[in-house]
Amino acid sequence: MDDIVSLRNGSRIYTIALIPGDGVGPEITREAVLTLKRAGEVYGRSFQFTEAIAGTAALDRGQCPLPRESLKTCLEADSILMGKLAVGRHPGLKFEERPESILGLLRTGLCLRSDIRPCFFAEALRELCPLKEEIRKKGMDILIIRDIAGGMFTTEGKSSNLCNVRAAWDTESYDETLIRDSARLAFQLAASRKRKVTSLDKAILLSSSVLWRQILEETHRDYPEIELEHMLVDHGAFKLVSSPDAFDVIVASNVFGDIIADEAAGLTGAGEFLPAGSLNAERKGIYCPNQLHQVHEELAGTGRANPVGMILAAAMMLEYSFGLVREAEGMKRAVSIVMEQGIHGRPCWSGGEQTADTAAIGEAVRECL
Repeated sequence: MDDIVSLRNGSRIYTIALIPGDGVGPEITREAVLTLKRAGEVYGRSFQFTEAIAGTAALDRGQCPLPRESLKTCLEADSILMGKLAVGRHPGLKFEERPESILGLLRTGLCLRSDIRPCFFAEALRELCPLKEEIRKKGMDILIIRDIAGGMFTTEGKSSNLCNVRAAWDTESYDETLIRDSARLAFQLAASRKRKVTSLDKAILLSSSVLWRQILEETHRDYPEIELEHMLVDHGAFKLVSSPDAFDVIVASNVFGDIIADEAAGLTGAGEFLPAGSLNAERKGIYCPNQLHQVHEELAGTGRANPVGMILAAAMMLEYSFGLVREAEGMKRAVSIVMEQGIHGRPCWSGGEQTADTAAIGEAVRECL
């Protein structure tokens, strides 16, 4: 796909690389692209889309998971939209030859530092939330900032078999630059929200968490208008279940953030409706549905794929990478209307089951722009 929507002479053209991915990925990516095109028409913006052959699509052509030309497309684009990414589809291949390896390659190539996970309760999906009504009715609207450049996920683990006793270990390593990048992003994004940042760590036990807390405090001096709260990660996990309304922006290390983000998504009961993004220091990034690795092969081609998370990911891209806040809000508002009012008075979801086609949901969102 290589297409340009150009509405205003002299306007900037925002370039977007597309990796539709596996399973229902191509279908939901299509709806996100069509919605961006419609937003361009409404708001007078110009977008250029170029598909990058990667993952399973590249393997099927006898290429490596991320061919050089595809990597070039992604590096040169202003940002990337990624549909779905299959994990474990080719267990016989080395990891670097599998489709899922492209995420690490792109993170490295783009110098991505922080993952952003919005988690919120949607009134239209209240029956999916596993929490009691008295907790749910207080609401939840959290932005989770997770470092993705440091910690034990990025270091090489080791193992031994000394004296016939098997052992293995991983290293949780951080430097102040990595911590400060995610801290700054958290404070910057909190400025347009409720002006509160909660930092999760385990400073009573981990040296890396002691440094984490120190750098958060130092960075906070540049953002005195933002409230900073430190919380041990285990207590944070407890409070997230009991009082999710107490949080605004959460910032955490790679491992802690990974766990907390999935916990928060699980509390909504509707992870497929949530977006996600990963950014570098220049706000360029990869945007995708929250549940990136749930490819739903069984739904591919049936017209029952849920495009909401992908459309909201496109809205995130407009806001965080392009600075198009008005356009992003318009897309989010259109999604909210469709979720609450359905299509011509008929709900799109009933009892947790999707009752409207993928394309029909996307078209309804575009009609509301």
